[in-house]
Amino acid sequence: MKLRNVIVFTLSLLILFAIGCQREVDKSVTSLHSVDGVAVQPEPNTGAVFIGDAGDKFGTDEYVLNTVMIKDDTLKINVSYSGGCKDHQFTLTASESFLESFPVQLPIFVAHNANGDTCEAYPTEDYHFDLTPIKTMYQEAYQQEAGTIILRLKDTQNVELIYEFTI
Repeated sequence: MKLRNVIVFTLSLLILFAIGCQREVDKSVTSLHSVDGVAVQPEPNTGAVFIGDAGDKFGTDEYVLNTVMIKDDTLKINVSYSGGCKDHQFTLTASESFLESFPVQLPIFVAHNANGDTCEAYPTEDYHFDLTPIKTMYQEAYQQEAGTIILRLKDTQNVELIYEFTI
């Protein structure tokens, strides 16, 4: 009788574990898919941009920054993180004041909010951030339409992100 109770208890735990870790289909997976027989890359996720002192407002969860680049007015990153059962948010936070140098510099940080996701998958995703609020802040501060800003991404060394914009 005791052995049967142990078996029933163990099977119950396994069923609860399987149900608890079921994952919804993620439409932002970065694998290729086919449209009319042609392989296409899905659209990247769009992250929010916040200028000011964010503190821990947008999350402090860990992630791995795989790649980072600027193209036109977009900061593009590729990240990996532990999770996979809940939606994760990435927010680009920027200081509200430039560091005076030539060209000027601006401290930035990518915050990650895992929303309490404890799953153990390891998704890798692309995120894009619109840099035009930073461009507008520069244009208002320096009364110039064109400019160059070196974005100093927190916790990255020897990475120089040069954001240039012209008229």
